[in-house]
Amino acid sequence: MWLERCVACGDCRIGLTGGICPVVRCSKSLMNGPCGGSHDGLCEVKRGDQEIECAWALIHDRLKEQGREQLLLEIRPPKDWSLSSSGGPRKMVKEEAKPV
Repeated sequence: MWLERCVACGDCRIGLTGGICPVVRCSKSLMNGPCGGSHDGLCEVKRGDQEIECAWALIHDRLKEQGREQLLLEIRPPKDWSLSSSGGPRKMVKEEAKPV
């Protein structure tokens, strides 16, 4: 049996962001939309010479495509970062079957 767990933040809001995790995809892990450093869907942060897509532009486009764009207008309480456990993006756990 395989079990996969996301342990990035402990307070998952991926259902509100069109299946795109801002903690992982945003270069600054922003939870409240783009920082103002994005332009034409690209982040001001670069990986070497490689451009990085703005996570919040991706989230906006995905929610618009899903007809759920209104989710971006809803005011939500602050994220509870105290729930974060190990800080890694994923943890895989494998249970070995016991011989009968």
